[in-house]
Amino acid sequence: MDDVCSALTCGNVVRLCSLWGSSCSCRTGTSRHAGPGSPGSLRSRLTRPADRAILVVVRRTQWRALLRVALVTAVLWGCAGAAPASHRSLPALDDTVVSQARGAVEHVVLPDSSFGAYGDYDVYLPAGYGHDPRRRYPVAYLLHGGSDSVSFFLELGAREVMDAGVRAGTIRPMILVMVDGGPTFTGDGREPMSFDDYLLSDLIPDVDRRWRTQAVRAIGGVSLGGRHALEFAADHPTLVAAVGGHSATMPGSPERLAAAGFPIYLDVGTRDGLFSADEALARFLRRHGADVQWHPAPGTHGRPYWSAHLAEYLRFYSEALGGS
Repeated sequence: MDDVCSALTCGNVVRLCSLWGSSCSCRTGTSRHAGPGSPGSLRSRLTRPADRAILVVVRRTQWRALLRVALVTAVLWGCAGAAPASHRSLPALDDTVVSQARGAVEHVVLPDSSFGAYGDYDVYLPAGYGHDPRRRYPVAYLLHGGSDSVSFFLELGAREVMDAGVRAGTIRPMILVMVDGGPTFTGDGREPMSFDDYLLSDLIPDVDRRWRTQAVRAIGGVSLGGRHALEFAADHPTLVAAVGGHSATMPGSPERLAAAGFPIYLDVGTRDGLFSADEALARFLRRHGADVQWHPAPGTHGRPYWSAHLAEYLRFYSEALGGS
């Protein structure tokens, strides 16, 4: 079997498909029957030395059926090496129980994150988390602004606002994931992966395996983080139930964002240099039928403005996610 598997290079898989009456796509893992017909002379159609090695193995062991199984497996996996390698193994479910009357915050280090020195995150777990192991929570991913860090939303008062809102019943219990995107959301230069890919391949899988999450999530951010949130949501509408852009720089895909079909929260200070652009974005999205909540308010581009409106952001995410 080892001889058979070692001979199954990506190119040979495609050639063998045609010999056996099928046409294959090595990358997509699809196969379709090519119709009846004789495969012809196997030896005459295997021209390279590597191809002839397959012929020797097949004739010697008469494992054509077994080779077909190996072929299907190789095609479904896109041939070994065709897909990028996983950057990290997924964790086990964390057994944290939040017993106190306020939510807990934990810092999670991803030592082999595709973002290198960045990519760690803080997670807020609501009071009572873990007491009922069957209960799961919606998740809001929060992205800080450019040149800020993972502690940004905690410094704005996210923990205190969540605790007060849950106690008052104005915010439903949910998990907050506060992401370290680094100063520019481009990693530390050691790995050629975009922030979008990091969310897909590193962060969201880790959060969903490590914590008691529901398969429903929102994403939002401030300034540069707001732009990344809007763009991620537009590009992955099936992964997101709501998005928020708070004093956000203009996303590159407003058309896709308008077509996504989930609620969008936009706000900006009236004395912010981004006010005109954000107002134009809100108008564009509304003209294209998007569900937009537009909330301009007095203020500038800075922490006092975002801190004053943080409770409104979290209420929006809570309502959109339908946490319970």
